[in-house]
Amino acid sequence: MIKQAPTSLSTITLNRVFDAPADLVFRVWTEPKLVALWWGVEGATNPVCEMDVRPGGRWRIDMRTPSGKIYRNQGVFLEVVENKRLVYSDIPDPEMPEWQGVPPAPRLHTVTFDWRGEETYVSLEVQMASEADRNRMIAFGMPDGLKQGFDRLTALLNDFRRQGRAALNASESP
Repeated sequence: MIKQAPTSLSTITLNRVFDAPADLVFRVWTEPKLVALWWGVEGATNPVCEMDVRPGGRWRIDMRTPSGKIYRNQGVFLEVVENKRLVYSDIPDPEMPEWQGVPPAPRLHTVTFDWRGEETYVSLEVQMASEADRNRMIAFGMPDGLKQGFDRLTALLNDFRRQGRAALNASESP
């Protein structure tokens, strides 16, 4: 279940409970071949998924929507605490026509992983530079896109649970 938590005027927060241990949820969130399987809106693919998961490491994901449009996502990891927390910047692609030459300011994403028994509670907080940027991202559909990504992540974790660790390891093969 995703719940949109009360937010400040410049923040979007989503919470989800995953039926999987924190180490697995963290791994599926930080290994590029696994991230490429769930990142983005329903039906999207990720032809580019590069991640150097360490403070100062860069990441880039090019999401291709079902219509064929490519959205470049990129930024820098600022904090990495294995199985507990990720903090990274997300720098809007200035070439996107939707921004009409004025992209929003970079965003700060904070993801926390809280393992409770067999479940992991994940909180994703996206901090915008201003209320205006938050409103633009809401109008652009960011909250729904994040929810769709969480739905895809849930489905992937459910597949791994049904198929066992062998399926997880097989998904990493070149």
